[in-house]
Amino acid sequence: MIDLTIVIVNYETRELLSRCLAGVAEACAFDSTLIVETIVVDNGSRDESVPCARASHVEPRVVALTENLGFAAAANHGLRLRRGRHVLLLNTDVEMDPSMLRRGVGILDGRENAGVLGAALRHPSGRRQRSVHALPDLVSELVPEPILRWVRPEMISGKPGTGSVEATMKPRVVEAVRGAVFFIRGELLETVGLLDEGYFFFLEETDYCWRMRSAGYDVLHCDSLRAIHGLGASSKRRVPLATRIEFHRSLYRYLDRRCSRGVSRVARSVRVTRMGIGLLGLLCLSAFSSAARRRLAERMGLFLWHLRGRPEDEGLASALLADGARFNVADVGEVTGCGDVA
Repeated sequence: MIDLTIVIVNYETRELLSRCLAGVAEACAFDSTLIVETIVVDNGSRDESVPCARASHVEPRVVALTENLGFAAAANHGLRLRRGRHVLLLNTDVEMDPSMLRRGVGILDGRENAGVLGAALRHPSGRRQRSVHALPDLVSELVPEPILRWVRPEMISGKPGTGSVEATMKPRVVEAVRGAVFFIRGELLETVGLLDEGYFFFLEETDYCWRMRSAGYDVLHCDSLRAIHGLGASSKRRVPLATRIEFHRSLYRYLDRRCSRGVSRVARSVRVTRMGIGLLGLLCLSAFSSAARRRLAERMGLFLWHLRGRPEDEGLASALLADGARFNVADVGEVTGCGDVA
């Protein structure tokens, strides 16, 4: 029986994909008793990613899509093919510790109520990334983040009052984990379902954590699962306005579906008000700083998108079609905290 199915979604990141698959091979060699299958879903790349994947020593099953369907839809193609007891959604820009696969499977096997499991992520510099976050709701939209961390420490530690993710190396229950390294108990795909393809990018894993918790299963985070994340070029730098628009579209979809339309309306009002105030400040700074002028243009574009009624034909999907911008779609999915791309 196959222990783990690894699903890797790729879009025009051939070099990162090659490194990622090499990391999978190293992890499999670390524990040869672990039976692993790898599925690469390519989102219509034009950079020879598909031949690169097929030439890998791990001999992945390759699904070559003809167009970029977004992360969730592409990942679902792989999830439908899984044969493993458990699943790992793995970003191409992740460099994992060789022991991570064995540890992850062991945790899921040892915790019957575990539905989702996330890893401790670090930047290539060694600096910690935010690997755990609170589920978006009215409180997270209205309360400043420093206060929210004090009120809801589980978004950082998973244990009320501990305040630090360094406190323990044992798995602990949290609200949501980042999707760069995203283990799922395989049998629950039949009951909880696949990812929501209504999210093109952003918050699809957050939504899945909500669904898993609502079904009565735990979302876990474990510091002993370690990985470096962020080796790819971010869409936030390549197509910043489209990235901000896509994030807000996903956020409002999440709030509409998982909270209420009333909460979503309040969130939109709060965000538009904050944008307006922020624009005034950036307008003053723009006379002295080119960086402020760039930020002013991005924030003004986002502000106008809201005023135009949030048209569906603007965002990452249209940006990809318009100029063929190349970036790591997996890296796009790294931003899940509501304040990260506001």
